[in-house]
Amino acid sequence: MDKFLAEFQLKKYRFNPSLEHSFNVANLLDESFLKDFLKKLSVTIGAPSEKVAASIFIKRYAFLAVMSLYTMTAFNKRLNLSLENVKMELPKQGKDWLPGISLKDATVQDWDGNDRSQWRAGILKDLFANNLYPLISQLEKTVGISKLILWENIAVYLFWLYETELKGYHQAAEDYHYLISEAEGKLFGRYNLNPLQKYFAEKTYLEEWDAEVRVRKTCCFTYQLPAGKRCKTCPCTQIMKDRRCHDGENICEAVRSFA
Repeated sequence: MDKFLAEFQLKKYRFNPSLEHSFNVANLLDESFLKDFLKKLSVTIGAPSEKVAASIFIKRYAFLAVMSLYTMTAFNKRLNLSLENVKMELPKQGKDWLPGISLKDATVQDWDGNDRSQWRAGILKDLFANNLYPLISQLEKTVGISKLILWENIAVYLFWLYETELKGYHQAAEDYHYLISEAEGKLFGRYNLNPLQKYFAEKTYLEEWDAEVRVRKTCCFTYQLPAGKRCKTCPCTQIMKDRRCHDGENICEAVRSFA
């Protein structure tokens, strides 16, 4: 597996088979462990609350989804994504937390050449319904952060993956369309509808960036970290002194209500 990862560059998506200080991600399903983890993470990254820390955690953990779907689409291979199989690097004081992720069982399964649609659906169910959904639900229950924010934190990285990193790969267009438009809600957890679909929209030209940007529906709270910077895609990029938004008061009031 290490040879596969090195050869096919999964390490650039933060895969690290040799983590020194790590924890088992499955432990986050224990409420007391999760509260302690978020409290420590808040202190380490300078987050003002556990809600902000929870959002940042999911933004970092979203790279597991990137690794999984990159492996699936680019190479027709499947990673073992059971929660018990995933380890993540602990935050260190004084450093940006861009954690490595590793797998205890790093075996890769090749697509057997049979019904690829069914095989693909199985990968999405393992990734979303069995891995990400339990974590998102536990975060919502424990610190009260909206699932809308957490799902969009994941969605933006998957849009980036298929629109940039996988652009030109044979299966990319088909897999991307399936992920956004065809995958059933049950593949993502206890949903009737695909939770990623609501975040996909046409990009908008923003003069301040001189670029086409897909503006988020929710705010990920990154601006509340010590650096105070907002993401390029933030729905509330312009806030006046009276806390009224230049670009949509209704949007920003809804975002602030999540906090």
